[in-house]
Amino acid sequence: MSGALHNSLIWIALDLMGGEDKSREILRKMSECGEIIEISSIYKRYTSDARNDLSARIEFVIRFETAMSVEQHLHLVLSLCDEGSSGLVQRSHVEMILLTFDDTILMSPRLTLPYPQLHTDALIIRCAAEAWGQYEHPIYQKTLSEISKTARTVRDAEFYKQGKSLIDF
Repeated sequence: MSGALHNSLIWIALDLMGGEDKSREILRKMSECGEIIEISSIYKRYTSDARNDLSARIEFVIRFETAMSVEQHLHLVLSLCDEGSSGLVQRSHVEMILLTFDDTILMSPRLTLPYPQLHTDALIIRCAAEAWGQYEHPIYQKTLSEISKTARTVRDAEFYKQGKSLIDF
């Protein structure tokens, strides 16, 4: 780890069923490597037009501060993701994406920063703006708050609960 502190935005999505407990576990593990500076509201995104809770996911974004390099940061994010398990005992499926790392612009086979869909997914940009509204997108030269004001309306998701409820360890 280097001495300088770095800030990032990380999108986290889990199955609604079992997702809150799994979220707390992930955030606890992340807190061992840095500090969760801010967390967005938690939204419930429906994955089908039926809008039933069995297929819904919870999604939120955290602002994370750490001394880790971008490579170490990516390794942490990937190590906390899982593919769930098959059978009757289903763990909550976890997806995590490193959206930003300081003002780094990077395009490699393993990682593109800022995340290309950061500004096109209305729910991700809304959550990212809640977590770090003053972050200036290094390509668009606009803050996330400014970008979120022009984003389309989120139709496949609804407010679920306050994000702070996940980090009261």
